[in-house]
Parts: sequence; structure tokens; C-alpha cells
Amino acid sequence: MSAEDIIKEYQDILRQYNILNQISKTVSSTLDLNKILKIILTGVTFGDGFGFNRAFLFLIDRHSKNLRGRMAIGPSSAEDAWKVWNEIKDKNYSLEEYLGSEKFENEQQFSVLDEKIKQISMPIDKNRVVWKCLQDGIPRNVDLVSAAAGGENEPVEDSGPAALFKERQAFSQDGLVQVITVNDSALIDAELAEYIDHPKFCIIPLISRTKKVGILIVDNKYNQRDITSDDIKFLLLLGQFAASSIRNTIIYNDLKDSISALSKLNMKLNYLKDYNEKIIESIPVSIIVVDHNFTVTQCNENCGKLMGFSKEIVMGKQINTHEIYIDGINLIDEVFKVIKENKAQGFYKVNMTINGEKSDEIFDIMLVPFKFSEENPEGAVIIVENVTNTVRLETELSNTKKLSQLGKLAATVAHEIRNPLIAIGGYAARVKRKFLEGAQTDIGNLEIIIEEVKRLERIVNEILDFASGREVKFSEVNISLLLLECINLAKAAAEQNNLEIIFDCGRDLVENANLHVFGSRDHLKQAFLNILNNAIDASGKKDKIKICIAKGAKDSFYDFSDSARKMQDSISGIFSKDRAEGEPEYIIIYINNSAPLANREDIKNIFLPFYTTKTKGTGLGLTITKKIIEQHAGKIEVNSSIENGTTFAIKLPLMDI
Repeated sequence: MSAEDIIKEYQDILRQYNILNQISKTVSSTLDLNKILKIILTGVTFGDGFGFNRAFLFLIDRHSKNLRGRMAIGPSSAEDAWKVWNEIKDKNYSLEEYLGSEKFENEQQFSVLDEKIKQISMPIDKNRVVWKCLQDGIPRNVDLVSAAAGGENEPVEDSGPAALFKERQAFSQDGLVQVITVNDSALIDAELAEYIDHPKFCIIPLISRTKKVGILIVDNKYNQRDITSDDIKFLLLLGQFAASSIRNTIIYNDLKDSISALSKLNMKLNYLKDYNEKIIESIPVSIIVVDHNFTVTQCNENCGKLMGFSKEIVMGKQINTHEIYIDGINLIDEVFKVIKENKAQGFYKVNMTINGEKSDEIFDIMLVPFKFSEENPEGAVIIVENVTNTVRLETELSNTKKLSQLGKLAATVAHEIRNPLIAIGGYAARVKRKFLEGAQTDIGNLEIIIEEVKRLERIVNEILDFASGREVKFSEVNISLLLLECINLAKAAAEQNNLEIIFDCGRDLVENANLHVFGSRDHLKQAFLNILNNAIDASGKKDKIKICIAKGAKDSFYDFSDSARKMQDSISGIFSKDRAEGEPEYIIIYINNSAPLANREDIKNIFLPFYTTKTKGTGLGLTITKKIIEQHAGKIEVNSSIENGTTFAIKLPLMDI
């Protein structure tokens, strides 16, 4: 090699390194990925640079793992190519000048070539050259012309990986650059080959350390210049720099996006925190959140007022430093129990004593386990609501209701007493007149006066029973004998009204069984007679009053329309459920008359004070009966229909003897 050739070779090397330096300097001035790609591809295709006709860049998509076309620079026809080259020649641009010019800054990538590449997506296929190039990091010099001519598509003797891909391995003249030549078009992705539409091109892998970034493809479609090993050597240098720049920029942009997302998330969290705090502050209750150590981690201003300190003083301090009692119960002990047992607890209408000072106000207090997950609670939430005004309103409402009932009672008493008084006054005047006239006194008039007095006595007794707050004395009562006694007494009254009282079922339970309840015999007798007399009053002439008595835990209305049916086949349940473990047995007394109640309102209101469906009466009989049954831990219900009439069911717990 002559001295001139050596000088020219070193000049070319110097020029190419200078190009790399110019590209590097320009790339380092920006963090815009698109601009970096444009700088790299411009350096590859610029006349004063590497001088390739066209350059195509594909990057690995992080989501699909495909190679996606990202950018292409080059003329779309030979005519455009010569036009561009002549313009650059006339302007006498150097690469550094061009990269720093306004023309480069303002030039947009809207060429046909660039638009088409963005539509290409190549899957990573191990049987294709592109995949092999990324795997081993060796450039591929594709030459499909010799393959078409049959000159170089010969079977190869080499048995290595390149031979398996029908590739020929070669080195640059200095032995430093390894290049594989590809002659088989079957190894090229069909979409890629169609897009490039030129038989000779070079594929350069873009790998930053071990991280695969993408590929760079160059060709000389319009001036037909061969791609030499020196070209590939410098393209490899450019590829390593480009891969690092692209990867670093992507990482930077990802980091920037992450920081931006974190910043937005932080703003959102701060907003949510402020929002939640405003909600907590807006709630008219005191809220205190404590951890396992009873340290207050959150509270609102109402809590501070309750504790007698500002919110800032309470926050971060241990609440167990304060002596807090609710009706004599240590609040801290209850909080500890809630955290330990992971179970909420409530205290209602209680007084609080804080640090020895008892408040006159009334509170509802809820203690709730505080937890982020289904695991053990991290602490507890104490919710204290001042219900003083509510309790006062309830008391006033109760007093108002009592006054209303008292007024209604007075009106009812006045109405009920007036009629017998009028009768007593009238007949007494008649007896007086007869007496003054010396005539014989009519015994019938005296009997009417006596009956009306008894009626007055009965009314007064009912009112006294309703208003009575006397303590009921309980003892063991033989309910079987008591029921027989009440039924026999009722039969006498029923016969006077031409009625019949019969057992539909359960006669043996009262005649033979020895059933006992714990209660007041006189009060239970009054309750049973009230129901029986009510049935007698509601029945018509020659009607039958039916009684059914059952023992057990399963509760239902007996179907009096079919006496052959068992209790288990009855029409509808009235009480809760089957007998639970440890629950006592019950006796259930059903009393039925054939007269149905007029409407559903009667069923709903029949046990209310002063509510009556009769033309006579105070409306207190069933109210008193219900009160007596409930005092004996029992229940009373009513059911009514046109088919079956009206049935009262009384359920009482039996003693286990």
C-alpha cells in the first residue's frame, strides 16, 4: 500500500471518528428521544457523515417484545436523492453545521419512508436473521444479488451457528470486526424485505452492555455503493453509542414519568388526606384513633374539646395518661379488650368522667377495631357522640306522649263513667220518688243501680291495672289447673250468651299433665280471662269458641279449620325459630272465635292503649293482657282471616321440674 493510500485511509478514519464525536456532542445536548434518533440517523445518511442513502431504526417494544419501526431517514426516490445531495453540496454544509442549523431543528419527519416504517412490527423469530443478529451481536451484511445469480449461495462446509443459518462468516481486513453475510432471502422477514425493497443492506445490532435495544439498517439503494467492512466497523461504534444513548434516554424519561406520576399521586394523596381530615372535622362527633400503645394517631377538633385540650396537644400522646371513665368503667380497659378480641363494643346514654371531672352531658360511645387488613387490628377507633339534646328531646317526647295518653285516658274515663252515672242518677231519682210517694220500691231499679256501680268499679280497676307500676310477685304456678279454672269460669259466661267453648286439641295437657310456669297466678288468670271474655264478646249467637293447647318449642298458628291436622302442619309461624340449645320448653294456648277483625289496622293496633273495636269498653283489656304476658317472658300474637276467624296465641316458658 502506497503512502498516499495510507494517508487517505487514516484521513477517512479520522473523518469518521470526527463524525462520531460530532454526533456524540449533539446527542448529549438533548434528552428528547425523537431528536436523538433523528441526530443518529442524520449522521448515518448525511453526505459529510457516513453517507448512506437510507437508514432505518427499529426499537424493541417493552410491552409486546416485538421490533417496531420507529424512524427512517432517506429519499423516497432516486430523483429526490440527487436533489438532496446537490442541495447539501451547494450549501457546503458540514455535519456539525447541519446538526446545529435551524433547518435541522425545523425539519419534520413526514416523509413516506418514515410514515411507512412506523407501521411495521416484527416478532422476535429465532429462525430469522434479525433475531440472530440481536442474539450474538454480530452485524449482518445482506446480499441477495449474489444469491439470485447463484454465485454465492453455495452449501458451506462450516458446521457452526452461521452455517445453520446459511450465513458466511468473514472478518474485516484488520481482523477486529466480525461480519456475517446473508444470501438466503428466506432468512429475512418478508415484511422487512418488502419495505426496504433493495437486495443489499446491512443490519447493525443496537446493544447497550447486555441490554438489547433494537437494530439499525442502512443501505445505498440509489448510488449503489457497496457497504464495506470499514463502514460496518464504524457503524458498530455508532451502534454501541446509539444503544447506550437511546437506553439512557428511555430510562431517564421513564424515571421522569415515574417522578411525575409519583408527584401527581402524592398530590392526590395529600388531597385525599386533607379531604378525609375535613370529613372527620365536619362530623359532629369526637373521633380518636389509637394504636396498640394507646398513642393517638388521629383525632378531630371535637375530641380536643372533649378532652379539654387542643387537638395538637392530644395528637401523638398516649390516651391512657388520662383517667377516662364511662359510668364507672375504665375506658382504656375496654379499648384494650376491643383490640384483643377484635370485636366492637358500644355504650349508650352514659356519663363520662375525664381526669376526675364528671360531665353532666350524656354520650353514646362506640369502640371499633381499627385494621388495614383482615389480620389482627392495628388499634382502635373511639367514637364519642354527645346525645344530651337527643335524650332531652326523647324525654320531652315521652312526657308529651304520657300527657297525650293521660288526656285520652281522661276523655275515655269521662265517657265511660258518664253513662253508668247517668243511669245510676236516673234510677236513684226514680227510687227516691217512689219512696217519697210511699209507693213500693221497684227492686229492678236497685239491681240496675248495683250493676252500673259494678260497671264503674270494673272501669276504675282496668285503669288502675294499666297505670299500675306495682312490682309483680312471682312463684310457681300450676298452669294446667289455672287454665281449667279460667275455661270453666268462661263457660258460665258463654252459656248465658248461647255460646259453646270446646277443646279442639290439647285437652290432655291440662287435664292430665302437671305443667308449671314461674309467675303470678292472679295476673295470669286476669290475662286468660281477658282473652276468653274478648272472644265471647266478639262471637255471635250459637258460635263456638275453640281452644287448642300445645307443648314444645316449634311455634305456629293452629289451623282451626281442620282439627285433624297436626301442629307441625299448621298454616303460619308467629314466633321466632325452633328451640335453641338451653332454651326452655313452652306452652302455647290458642283461643279462636269465628269473628274476623275488620281490617289489617285492627291487627296492627289491637294491643295499643285505648284502641278498641267494641262499642263499649276502655280499650285497655288487651293492652293489660300483653303487659302481663311479657312480664312472664312470654309472647302474645293475633291472626285473623275470613276463613278461620280471629286467633290469639299465648306462649309462656315452662319450668323444668
